[in-house]
Amino acid sequence: MSNPSGILFRHPAGRAAIGLLVALASGHRAGGQTAAPKGAEAAVRAASQAYQAALARGDATAVAALWTADGDIIDDLGSVTRGRDAASGLTPPREGEQRPAFAIDDVTVRILTESVAIEDGVVEVTLPGATAPHHGRFSATWVRQADGWKVASLREWRTDPPESAARLADLDWLVGEWNVAINSAESTGGPAPKTEMSIHWNDTQTYLLRETRIVPADGGPVMEVSQRIGWDPLARQIRSWAFSSDGGHADAQWALEEGSWVARTTTVHADGSRTSSINRYLYDGKDQCTVQSFPTHAWQENQAPVTMTMTRKSGETSK
Repeated sequence: MSNPSGILFRHPAGRAAIGLLVALASGHRAGGQTAAPKGAEAAVRAASQAYQAALARGDATAVAALWTADGDIIDDLGSVTRGRDAASGLTPPREGEQRPAFAIDDVTVRILTESVAIEDGVVEVTLPGATAPHHGRFSATWVRQADGWKVASLREWRTDPPESAARLADLDWLVGEWNVAINSAESTGGPAPKTEMSIHWNDTQTYLLRETRIVPADGGPVMEVSQRIGWDPLARQIRSWAFSSDGGHADAQWALEEGSWVARTTTVHADGSRTSSINRYLYDGKDQCTVQSFPTHAWQENQAPVTMTMTRKSGETSK
C-alpha cells in the first residue's frame, strides 16, 4: 500500500497510477425486473459484457471507449474521477501477480427511457492474502449514444459494518526511524526516491506523529509529509490526517483486520485531483513492514498494487 497519507506515490519520483473503475456486472442473474424492453436490456448487458472483457485483458483504450466524455466515478470515500481518465491506469495482468479478487451478484438492469438505463448490484472484493472480503454496492447509469451504450456515471459505497475499535496503543510498533524502499517498477518505472520516516508519540501519547521525507533520485524538489494518527472520539475509530509540502492533504480511517492494519485513505493532491486507496500494513513483528496500496474504486484486478518496504534503521529496537 501507499503511505497512509496516500500522497507519497503522487510525488513525481514515486507516483502510482491510482484511480481505476469498478467492474460493471455482466452475465449475472437479474432479479426482480418486469416489463423491461428486452431489446434495450440485452443491448445494455452486451455493453457491460464488453466492458468486463476489456477490464479482464487490461485494455485501457477499449474501457475508455465505453465511457461518455464526461462520465465520472464517485467512490465510497467521496473521491471523484473521470471514467476515461481512470481507464488510463489499466495495465494487462503480469504473470504471477496477485491482484484483488472480486465477485458481483444481485444485478438488476432497469430501462428508464429509450436512451437511459440503470444497473445496480452488490460487490465483494478480497485483497491478496486476506480471507474476509470487503462488501459494497454499485449503481451505474448507462446512456445510449450514436455508437452504442456508454457509462455516464458510477457510484459505489461500502456496506460492511464498522469494525470494533482497536486501541491506539496497538500501533506502538510504528514508533522509530525507518528507511523506505519503493517498488519503482510499480510507480514511474524510473529510479525510486530516497525515502525516510520518523515516527514518535506526542507528549500525551494521544497521537502518533509521522514525518516522511522524499528525495527524488533525479534531483527534483524534496517532498515532506506530516501526519497525525489518533483516536477520533466522535467517529469512535482511529483516523489520520496528513499534509504535504506541495499543498496536498489526506485523511484515513484505520482498522485492524485479520491481524493487519488497514487504512482507507482519501487524498486531495496539490492540483485539486482526488484519489482513494486501501492501504494494508504487513508487519513482521520485528524490524520490517510491507505496505501495499490498492485503489478503492477498482473492485477488480487489472491495476497493480503499489508496494513499499519499511525497514528500521540500524541501531533501532523493534517494538
